[in-house]
Amino acid sequence: MQIHKKFRSSFFALLLACAVLSARASITYSPGVNNINTIIPDGDLTGVQSSLNLSGLAGTITDVNVSLNIAGGFNGDYYAYLTHNSSLSILLNRPGRTSSSSVGYPDGGFGPDSSANRFLFDDQAAHDVHLYRTFPFTLNAGELTGTWQPDGRAIDPLSSGATFDSAGRSAMLSLFNTADPNGTWTLFVADVSSGGEGTLVSWSMDITTSAIPEPSVAAFLVLGAVGAWIRRKRA
Repeated sequence: MQIHKKFRSSFFALLLACAVLSARASITYSPGVNNINTIIPDGDLTGVQSSLNLSGLAGTITDVNVSLNIAGGFNGDYYAYLTHNSSLSILLNRPGRTSSSSVGYPDGGFGPDSSANRFLFDDQAAHDVHLYRTFPFTLNAGELTGTWQPDGRAIDPLSSGATFDSAGRSAMLSLFNTADPNGTWTLFVADVSSGGEGTLVSWSMDITTSAIPEPSVAAFLVLGAVGAWIRRKRA
């Protein structure tokens, strides 16, 4: 009787291990670079937008990163967000605009989308893009590069610098987690202050989802565990 319990415990341990491995699996999708090459109207809140329709992706979202390439203009003028279904993440909201700087940072744009100098939004990055000049940063031909946390400040881009100082960061990319990745994703970018015209060159996404195990794979794992348990019992 004691031996039977031992094998039974091993059987259920194998099943649990299979379940844990399946739950931890994930898949990252990179739909490709959206080349826009569109002028961002200077000092115009109507801005520009670009949409991407995804279909056939399995699982639910566990992580979203966004790469952006804007050439020229003044970074302190830019306001950008990403929407999907009913969620909206604020990527840029007047970088550098604070109570001590009403115009924000004067740098010109954000790095190439597909190169070693790319500019990437990632919630897990070390520093907030809104205050990038207070941290180590790199400019490539005047464009900010590297990996940065999105701004996340869900406030009017015309708000005072003092309002930016006290604003919380509630609109991060994590808002998309647990959602269905399929459907329309829309990037919006505006230049909200006159002086200096920029171009939305391109953007892209990396979407990680929880994987759904293929039925044949799951069945193979379970049958393998059952076979191992039977062989041990007969031995």
